[in-house]
Amino acid sequence: LGTERMVVDRRRCLLVAVLLASADAVRPAVATRPPAVRTAAPVMIMDQLKKIADDGALAVKQAAAEKVVGERVAAKLAAAQAKYDIPQKYTNLMQSFFTSYMTEIYLADRDLDEYEQILSTLMKKVLETAQEPHTFQPFHEAIRAPFDYYKMGCDFANGMVDADRSLVLGAEQIEKMQQQIAAGDNVVLFANHQSEADPQIFSVLLDPKVPGFAEETIFVAGDRVTTDLLAMPFSMGRNLLCIFSKKHVDNPPELKSTKQRHNRMVMKTMQQLMTDGGKCIWVAPSGGRDRPSDDGKYEVAPFDSKSIEMFRLMSAKADRPTHFYPLSMFTYPICPPPTTVGGEIGEQRTVKYYPAALHFGEEVDVSRFSEGCVTDNFPAGCDANSSRDELREALAKHVHSIVSSNYQDLAAKLDMP
Repeated sequence: LGTERMVVDRRRCLLVAVLLASADAVRPAVATRPPAVRTAAPVMIMDQLKKIADDGALAVKQAAAEKVVGERVAAKLAAAQAKYDIPQKYTNLMQSFFTSYMTEIYLADRDLDEYEQILSTLMKKVLETAQEPHTFQPFHEAIRAPFDYYKMGCDFANGMVDADRSLVLGAEQIEKMQQQIAAGDNVVLFANHQSEADPQIFSVLLDPKVPGFAEETIFVAGDRVTTDLLAMPFSMGRNLLCIFSKKHVDNPPELKSTKQRHNRMVMKTMQQLMTDGGKCIWVAPSGGRDRPSDDGKYEVAPFDSKSIEMFRLMSAKADRPTHFYPLSMFTYPICPPPTTVGGEIGEQRTVKYYPAALHFGEEVDVSRFSEGCVTDNFPAGCDANSSRDELREALAKHVHSIVSSNYQDLAAKLDMP
């Protein structure tokens, strides 16, 4: 406690020094202004000093929280090490991730006891899967009993989502989707992807408004979220089509044929699901998460035209109609991706309490992008002036432009300065 008080006292001394320096820096400018302006200057100074004081107080509060929380998390992990054999890499990752999480819970004035219990439950499940990793089938159905992994994931994500400032736009499109699904049709959501926690944030925003919709949605998931020990318990609570992305199929080379065989089984399973009908499938045609540009702004990553075309072709083979909707997701501040792409499994994670947003766009008519000719007059009635490749690229760009435009609108409303 004495050490902590010394740290706080040092930070307070630093804050006082900053306040005095800031006041001295602005005082000459005030003195040289004409009398008519002089009355407004103190307000500007007080605003500046208040901001410095607020920022300094937050820094002190955050530093103290990180110290206390870090010690408690370390104690929990030390006790767990005595029972479970955890790879050292994951011990370090859990230490930083869970400390970041509980610090944000404290700073956001959430219920510490409630979220510490949620964190303890997650930690237990991570340790259990470290001992006995779950094997994901091509189509994984959410595990709800005897333990409800869906609820655990949503409860955990709920601690990070500022629900009061979050947005869900295009709710009328969800009503249409629900009617289409109830009629036995399929719905495919072409979405951008920003956070590892996107499925859970999707549920946190939608479960109170449209119960069951997010819960039943099937997410197309890459191998990282089904093999990473920290991600695995969250993935176990979702309906997933588990594929190996193009970026990871070739590595390591000796497993390439096995991964390709697995992916073929996933396609076969997805075709059957769409033939059965009444499904909602979420997919990120970019094949990965959005990353910031050179100026630090996040942009929707380009969509792979082959990915979109695959869903269009599978829908054509199904006995049920399929409806395609663009979905824009603003989630990166809550759990941002690493700056690099394709790193090793087990990435460093940080979290932040922040609002999230979804924007469901209007249904896209893909039929007008599918009339190109493979060969002369095949298929019958095709447009000889447009090749299939051209139309495929045009469809991908069209969907991407909608997702990107709606995303920029969300970012303008919620993005960090």
